[in-house]
Amino acid sequence: MPHAATAIRDPKENRKARQILDAARALFLTHGFDASSMEAIAREAGVSKATLYVHFASKDDLLLALVDDECRRLGPQTLWQPDGAIDVERDLQAIARGYTAFFLHDRGRGLHRLVIGHAQRFPQMAEVFMIAGPLRCEAEVAAFLRAAEAQGLLRIPDVPLAAVQFLNLVQGRLQLQWELSMEPPNAADYEALIEGGIRVFLAAYGAPPRDEHRAGQHPVS
Repeated sequence: MPHAATAIRDPKENRKARQILDAARALFLTHGFDASSMEAIAREAGVSKATLYVHFASKDDLLLALVDDECRRLGPQTLWQPDGAIDVERDLQAIARGYTAFFLHDRGRGLHRLVIGHAQRFPQMAEVFMIAGPLRCEAEVAAFLRAAEAQGLLRIPDVPLAAVQFLNLVQGRLQLQWELSMEPPNAADYEALIEGGIRVFLAAYGAPPRDEHRAGQHPVS
């Protein structure tokens, strides 16, 4: 996928590729992948078909590039970065809000439906989506959990599993609502979902207070 990789990694250095991706997104999400021709995409982008094919060898190639690009542009740049002492509840709230914001974005909803609708026909597209989206987020959450565990704030026997569990707790039924073309939750429901998910997660993995550790120790004779 050489053309797609060039267009996605350096969008500011490739204005034509960016125009094409934006046009493809508009047409794919409005009319569907099958109904959008390369000719229509070139016309929407304001470029010639020859220019279009310089950047993207086929419509399939363009779809792969678009999914990768949308995941990177719509998803959070990072869910967590090391920054000194950890406040577990505060940091989990920030991670949860960064992650679920994608699910409440109209473009995010459109991308998700595009991927689900074509994943069986284009397994490579599904793989691109998983790597750029869910798997990247899970890896960042896992990095946070390991850091919190190293500071004695959490006790987690299986960190990768716990990362997946956390994201599912704070995501709730958002994906299902998308699939049913329902409205996203209101702000109160959104906050309740995050707060409740964090409480459940900490009940399962929160380290006991230091006093509890000491109380459980046998006195030295």
